[in-house]
Amino acid sequence: MEADARRIAHARLITGAWLKRLCGMVDERADLVLVVVSELCTNAVLHGRADAFQLRGWMRSDGQIRLEVQDWSPSVAPRPQNVDPMEEGGRGLFLVEAFVKEELGGTWGFAGDGAIAWCELPLNSSAGDHMLLQEPSR
Repeated sequence: MEADARRIAHARLITGAWLKRLCGMVDERADLVLVVVSELCTNAVLHGRADAFQLRGWMRSDGQIRLEVQDWSPSVAPRPQNVDPMEEGGRGLFLVEAFVKEELGGTWGFAGDGAIAWCELPLNSSAGDHMLLQEPSR
């Protein structure tokens, strides 16, 4: 996709449809993943030096979802930063860390050259998630 902030909404739309319709991820969980996608795509647009970024996703046979955002801009892998409470931005990787690890039960990071951000997480990881997929008892 073109490295333009307007493309981030497009990336979310495509990813949301894939997660919910093709992978069967519950809406509440998919919504958290979409925040992660937004943050990783925003980093690619704001900090990448290429004129495009690529978003890839696949579901592995073990039920794990893997997402990658590539911006073709090798760099030192960024890390979550401590940001002044009055700053408007700079919290994206904190959100990624919190959502992927604490809420979604996955892992995330950057490829060795920093040009690819990735996350892996279970399609549905907790008993509550699985219960949402079951038919209500009558």
